[in-house]
Amino acid sequence: MASLPFWLSADGATSIDFGADLTHAPTVLTGPIIGGWNPVSSAAAYLFAGQVDRGTAGGAQDWTVLTVGAQFNAINRRGVNQVVFGIATEAWAEQGSFSMLTGLEATTINREPDNPWRKISVWSTFKNRPDTEYSSPPSDPANMGSQALRIESQPATGFERGIVFGPTALHPSRTLERPVAVDLSEISDDQIGAIDIVRVRRNMSVRFDPRTQTLVVVRTGE
Repeated sequence: MASLPFWLSADGATSIDFGADLTHAPTVLTGPIIGGWNPVSSAAAYLFAGQVDRGTAGGAQDWTVLTVGAQFNAINRRGVNQVVFGIATEAWAEQGSFSMLTGLEATTINREPDNPWRKISVWSTFKNRPDTEYSSPPSDPANMGSQALRIESQPATGFERGIVFGPTALHPSRTLERPVAVDLSEISDDQIGAIDIVRVRRNMSVRFDPRTQTLVVVRTGE
């Protein structure tokens, strides 16, 4: 199943395009919505909080209906060569505030032990066409400069650690005896052999040799 609604087109998005449930006559707003407030109580402070609670799928076939907490699309049209963020979020601690900060939390909650289907907290997906053209890839992948994850900071600072696994981050399951930190097993030997698994320098990388089934350090032109 596509990661976003199959009917969602990059050419525009209306309530119909989203396949939205209109039974409660939602109000469609056509301009920007900006809000702010200064909480003073001891209760949790939310600028916006919402919950979609589905008790029935209306008889639809299994795994064909999306329940989405929030979806935001930002689109620059032809001729607009600017910067697009689908979502931009910042968590601040001002001087004198010793707060724990989380820029973005993505949590999956599964309470059914027999549920074998995927549970993905962060799904980084690159697309070069709307989902309505999922099976019609263009001749050019349009992926120059694409990066699934980039870690960066302002000058003169930076993260103390890049990627950290917490004490209980990994755990075996009924179907996988040993948990995996980095998994390339869904890619064929030839595909793995055609990539740099780790690029240490522009001219030095770790690669996989499909013939010998070994990892090798490769140096290219200086």
